[in-house]
Amino acid sequence: MKDMESIVLDQDEEVLAPAVVVATIALLAVFVVGFLVQIVGLVV
Repeated sequence: MKDMESIVLDQDEEVLAPAVVVATIALLAVFVVGFLVQIVGLVV
């Protein structure tokens, strides 16, 4: 049974990894857009 659990956990990690990467990129994009808006606001 432990082998089955480890296989399921490995599959979950493989599924979660891309989701974490996408979430991280999305957060970085939000911060970048926020900084650009502030810079444009200061220039204008």
